[in-house]
Amino acid sequence: MRVSYAYLVAAGLTAISAAVALWAWLALPLGAGVPVHVLGLDGVRHTESSRTLVWLLPAVSTVVSLAFMAGARRRGVERATKPYETTLIAITGLLLVTEYAMVGRAFDPAFEVIRPVATATGALLLMVGNFLGKARQNAVFGIRTPWTLADASIWDRTHRFTGRAMFAGGLVLIAASFILRDGPALGAAIAACAAIPPLAGVAYSASLHRRRAS
Repeated sequence: MRVSYAYLVAAGLTAISAAVALWAWLALPLGAGVPVHVLGLDGVRHTESSRTLVWLLPAVSTVVSLAFMAGARRRGVERATKPYETTLIAITGLLLVTEYAMVGRAFDPAFEVIRPVATATGALLLMVGNFLGKARQNAVFGIRTPWTLADASIWDRTHRFTGRAMFAGGLVLIAASFILRDGPALGAAIAACAAIPPLAGVAYSASLHRRRAS
């Protein structure tokens, strides 16, 4: 299989994430690490530090990249090449930003993790949403419901709708990352902006099918 530019970019982002992890591993003082909240047997939440956690996201980024490369071998994914590869770059980019935020927290307990993660997630939604409408009917990538897989017209309309919703969600989330000051509220905004567009796409495909059948 020809290795496209997108996979080279993803590999580069993963390598940078691993380099950040290595630097943190070597530079962190003895006993320091990523804060982890653990519920003890006494029912009280304790905070511990783990140096090993700095390697978690580079490992996840590697697994994601390999999974996307494996998925690219499946028949039909070529009908969604641009959004498929854009999604890979966006995910590995988000993981890199999250790695930076985790390492920042390991060195400084006051470092704000959620804001850069929210901004990067918003950028991911913008990138994927911008290209999702170009995905054509396939069994590998996209909003794969019984109705989109059975009707190419429903597939196309659903992905244009979902792409616009994701793009709007990305704009809202980036704005929220600058406006909201409360960490839990910003976390809720990330969850809502990431989850609502694909769920709305599933509901929209069902609605199109019902209208087509009536």
